Amino acid sequence: MIPDFLVIGAQRSGTTSLFQVMRRHPEIFMPDVKEVNFFFHDNHYRRGVDYYRSVFAEAPARAQAVGEASPGYICKPGVARRIHEMLPTVKLIAVLRNPVDRAYSQYWDNRRFLAEPLSFEQAMEVALTPEYRHGERGYFSRGVYIEQLESYLEWFEREQLLVLVFEDLKQDPEATFERCFEFLGVDPGFRCPEMTRASNSAMTWDNPLHAFFLEHNRYQRYVPKHWIKQVCRGPLVKRRYSPMSAEARERLLAFYGPYNRRLEEFLGRKLPAWER
Repeated sequence: MIPDFLVIGAQRSGTTSLFQVMRRHPEIFMPDVKEVNFFFHDNHYRRGVDYYRSVFAEAPARAQAVGEASPGYICKPGVARRIHEMLPTVKLIAVLRNPVDRAYSQYWDNRRFLAEPLSFEQAMEVALTPEYRHGERGYFSRGVYIEQLESYLEWFEREQLLVLVFEDLKQDPEATFERCFEFLGVDPGFRCPEMTRASNSAMTWDNPLHAFFLEHNRYQRYVPKHWIKQVCRGPLVKRRYSPMSAEARERLLAFYGPYNRRLEEFLGRKLPAWER
């Protein structure tokens, strides 16, 4: 058994919610672990097709759709070709979020795991580029969606690609999931509580050491990696992060504007929520 659909991204755009709901659908099988990352990580890919098949070994014969969700697939160069070589008829699902908000969400995700010593403005100075570079900060390059989608269409037909919008998922989750189920050829009338429940929301560990390094992130570079697991522990609590500065938002809106307009033309719709 190998997948007939992949959720390819984007990171911090609702893929966890999509994964959790799709796993509840009785006609869909997805492995327990999100982010299999077979096509993303070279060491996984070198293990070959038999290893990849083993990930889906528990898929029941009654499953009408089998897939996985790895949001890094959308942005890394070469992944589309790898997927096509192994799964030329696969269906692809992308969930896209306002790239300004997506970048800020990923930035704070790294902050909470004590992996970002720079301020957001400093990160913009060193990483504001449309080119994704594996192993470097991808806060901003991951939001240049149109170029990522166009790289997939070099290998796949347009009919194989479904593009969902994160803001639609929040505003009308049932209709958005119905589109997804219809695309996969499973019962579109399926409903579950997870459809209206936020997933992967911003949570931090409620301990004073973590709080110190989170607030004084310039010191994060001095935290030994083997300490991280000790610091990132304790009861989980929701945390509201400080808003992005108006200057940073304006700069990012200008940066993404040309790419977003091309995306709107590609999708045949306006994305007004992405203009602010």
